[in-house]
Amino acid sequence: MTKLLLTLSWAVALLTPAAALAEPRELRGQVLKVGSNDETQPAAGAQVVLQGFGNPVRTGSDGVFKLFLPEALLPGDSLFLQVTLKGYRLWTPLEGRTLVPQNLLNQVLEVKLLPAGSRRFLSEEGIESLLREAAERSKEQVDQRERPQQVDMGRYISEWARRNGLGAHQVKAEVDRWVADVERTRGDERKLALAAFSRGDYAAAADQAEAAAERKLRQLQELEQEQRRLMEEASKDLTLRGDAYFNGYSFDKALESYERALKYVSAEDNPEQWARIQVNRARAHQELGRRAEGTAAREHLKEAETTCRRMLEVLTPKRWPEAWAKAQSQLGAVLRDLGERGESQSGIPLLEEAAEAHQRALEVVTREHQPWQWAEIQANRGTALLARGTRLQGVAATRLLAEAVGAYRRTLQVYTPNEQPRAWARVQSSLAVALEEQARQTEGAAGDTLLEEAVAAHRRALEAITRKRFPQEWAEAQCSLGAALVRQWERADGSRGQRLLTEAVAAYRGALAVFTREDQPQQWALAQSSLGNALTLQGRHDGGADGQLLLEDAEQAHRRALGVTSREELPQLWALAQRNLGDVLHARGRQVGGKEEVPLLEQAVEAYRRALEVYTREALPQEWAHVQWSLGGVRMTQGELEGEAPQRQKAQEAVTAYRQALEVYTREALPQEWASTNNSLGTALWTLGSQVAGAQGRPHLEEAVAAYRRALEVYTRERQSQRWALVQCNLGEALRELGGRTAEEAGEALLKEAEEAWMRALEVYTPEEHAEDHAWALQELNRTRLASRHHGQPSPSH
Repeated sequence: MTKLLLTLSWAVALLTPAAALAEPRELRGQVLKVGSNDETQPAAGAQVVLQGFGNPVRTGSDGVFKLFLPEALLPGDSLFLQVTLKGYRLWTPLEGRTLVPQNLLNQVLEVKLLPAGSRRFLSEEGIESLLREAAERSKEQVDQRERPQQVDMGRYISEWARRNGLGAHQVKAEVDRWVADVERTRGDERKLALAAFSRGDYAAAADQAEAAAERKLRQLQELEQEQRRLMEEASKDLTLRGDAYFNGYSFDKALESYERALKYVSAEDNPEQWARIQVNRARAHQELGRRAEGTAAREHLKEAETTCRRMLEVLTPKRWPEAWAKAQSQLGAVLRDLGERGESQSGIPLLEEAAEAHQRALEVVTREHQPWQWAEIQANRGTALLARGTRLQGVAATRLLAEAVGAYRRTLQVYTPNEQPRAWARVQSSLAVALEEQARQTEGAAGDTLLEEAVAAHRRALEAITRKRFPQEWAEAQCSLGAALVRQWERADGSRGQRLLTEAVAAYRGALAVFTREDQPQQWALAQSSLGNALTLQGRHDGGADGQLLLEDAEQAHRRALGVTSREELPQLWALAQRNLGDVLHARGRQVGGKEEVPLLEQAVEAYRRALEVYTREALPQEWAHVQWSLGGVRMTQGELEGEAPQRQKAQEAVTAYRQALEVYTREALPQEWASTNNSLGTALWTLGSQVAGAQGRPHLEEAVAAYRRALEVYTRERQSQRWALVQCNLGEALRELGGRTAEEAGEALLKEAEEAWMRALEVYTPEEHAEDHAWALQELNRTRLASRHHGQPSPSH
């Protein structure tokens, strides 16, 4: 390839002194179209804009333009021009980057355009520019997995090709050819580093980048006159070395590289390069913090926060808009991590500040000029809004979740499954989680629709990331899909509910075909615990020998998860496995019965208590409430095995646990959990009231009736018919007991209500579909009618 020399020349403008005095803050230039034989002609009608400052202008017939230059930009400062002309693309200055001239009055910037699709864009400088850009931006593909993944270079090649009017396959072929030439000739180490990076060989890229840096640092000592240039080049090479280590998940070495790079660049001499490396340094600290626990994690994240705030003390949006926006966005990402690690209430202000930082970045980064960066910031803002929304309740939570969904949907207007499959799938999964949280706060058909949309989003993600191409992302998406299907099951009845559980189990097993205990212990443990939870739900439903086998499999899954987790290193994952273990031990106890039931129930209580060592009301209120609800269920089961007095004691403990859960589970925030807990509370209160004769038991029975009625405010025959029918049965039983203890017409009215409740249950429990439940409900209805006929007559018990 013939090396093309970049043309960036300053010509003396023929300006009169009067004109110069009249317009002292104008950047003057001329846009030229370059022909196939290097002939040039003025580019009339081209649009020129100073990136980050707006106020576009158009060139005249002579190709000349005049741009207002903000006072914040001083001579020698970097600036970026965007030049648009139909059928042409900017050639020089490369990437539109140039400097503010020392003499605005006497210097004119020369800008050259090439026809879109010109092969001159594929010069060595052009390809190096493409690969440097890819190395810089590829860090956005790094996530919290423990092993490095191959960088998807195709997205950067496609974007660069489109910018210059070239075909992606054409550019890819030229890059491959360039890489082959560089590696055959074994020339400049920097080119060899870029070549290795493009092939995904990050270790070689890091070695070559380091060799390049060392060679240039030696030159710096020998060539005093080139000190500044070499320092800048060395800084870039060390940054490239850091990028290579970063993408190889060696974040400690990446951090060391970035800190070395900062030694050779200063905020005073080159603020934009300094800021770029500081952002990288903050990212490295952030990734190290994400992978650490306790004090070490917080120290890394706080250092990342300090780095971002230091940048924002130096940078201003008027003088360095893009660098300032990057610093704001990185600050938002770090604050989100800090907020998510904090306790429930203490993390909320940090999450709010995170969303605000991303919003400030979006004031500079626009979809029109920087679509990919804009989309990434939208996604990050959505994640901060989602994290805050899940910690609040009521109107504030509803608003934040809706904003998060909106941010993710805006991101998906830019990301496509063909050009950015991994990023697109990641945002689809995040959108699904936000929709699930909205569904938890939404009753009836609207909540069901949100869950259906969430499952559809998870499935779209799995269409883009196949197991063969992206195994870890695929496995993570399977786990997310499984969780959404379980949430759908919570609202479903009958065969549909069982189908959803079967699909959830299949999703978790699919994830475990990828995650291994040796390579991904955390993901493996979480998938095991999630699988165990789904198997527990299946086992409870199936009963009998098949159900017992499912519950035994579930217990083993939870114990496998606990084999790789500990309270000290992974407290929340450990607590989740303990809670789920308690659930399956409770379910097993109910199924086996007899003498074996007692120790299983005691083990369940102990597992729940261990979970509460981590799940505190202050730090994790929803998880704490879930365990309180589960403890109440075990206490009720234990009471059934004991005499009357111990049973009353266990029922009272259950009532206390359910009331504590309802301090967190409100109808506005979590309607399904609120309804389920009210039903459980009603049963515990009915147990207390029914065991105390006469008027003494009436207050508990009245409270039980009120609790059942509250549950029926959420459960409807149309959307959750079997749950609705079950609560109708519970209500009928409580009303019958209460009516039998109430004199005259008031008692008769209560018995009439009880009869109506049983009749409503029979609308669902038909002999064709639910023969056993139908027979039982019909028997109880007849008992209620008999009690109504005999109401008011003397009875030995009243």
